[in-house]
Amino acid sequence: MGMIHKKKFDIIVPCYNVDHIIEKSLGSIFSQDYSKDKFSVIAIDDGSTDSTLRCLNSFSSEQNFTIISLESNKGLSTARNCGIRSGNAEIICFIDSDMVIYQDWLSNVEKILMKQEIIGVTGKVVLPREETPNRLDQYFYSKKRGARQFGEESTIGPTLFLFNNSAVRRSAIEETTLFDEKINRYGGEDTDLAIRIWDSLPRSFYYSSQIVAEHYHKRTLEQFCTQMEIYGKYNLPILLERHPRYHKELGGNWVKSLKGYLIFNTFIATIINFLNTIVSFHIFTKYLVIYSTMCGYRKA
Repeated sequence: MGMIHKKKFDIIVPCYNVDHIIEKSLGSIFSQDYSKDKFSVIAIDDGSTDSTLRCLNSFSSEQNFTIISLESNKGLSTARNCGIRSGNAEIICFIDSDMVIYQDWLSNVEKILMKQEIIGVTGKVVLPREETPNRLDQYFYSKKRGARQFGEESTIGPTLFLFNNSAVRRSAIEETTLFDEKINRYGGEDTDLAIRIWDSLPRSFYYSSQIVAEHYHKRTLEQFCTQMEIYGKYNLPILLERHPRYHKELGGNWVKSLKGYLIFNTFIATIINFLNTIVSFHIFTKYLVIYSTMCGYRKA
């Protein structure tokens, strides 16, 4: 029997109601300055109710492109797991369907993962160049937020590792099992898996500003706060119970304490929200996002 030659990369793209951007997203993937016979693309239509599946089918002639169609919306965890199981490449890349990546994305991933001690790398997510930032954007894409604050190719902890623009060695995911499909609402599924990988393979996650994706997901602060309240109500309790070692990193020292109630309450939130309509400060937006998360947790 002949040897089965694996691809170097599987690129997994979970899709739900993204007919406005998926063609641009896939176009950026298939336009990489990297040999097409070394990577495959697996797009999962997660029960979309718009024309997403039709858009995916328009790329059916592309080399090494697989479409998986789910009958109903199962959530990111299930969609990503379907993609993981479908492929067999050495490195699994995750790109959300509202991301448009730069042409050297795969080449830069390959350079970074040549270092065997690196198990996974998460990249820089930026506002599309043609868009004007709103107040949420100024906070969301700030250098003070998330992994960006630690600089180029820094080791980062698991609570900062996001899978929306990332690459991880298949061996690490297979060793720690896949995404938890019970976490099917907004947020937390990537944190849960990242912690499990980190606990098995510590000090193995990196951040790189060379792995760039433009994020086509315009939201208002109010919309994002609603999503964070959902995260706080449904998924944060799971993470705190499952990963007590990361109590502080997950905000458990605030959501369960008296100081949390003294600082994050309706009275102060009303004042901050009013001030934020007059002048936009990073700290005001951050407060409102945390407050929304805590409101959700208190309703759990």
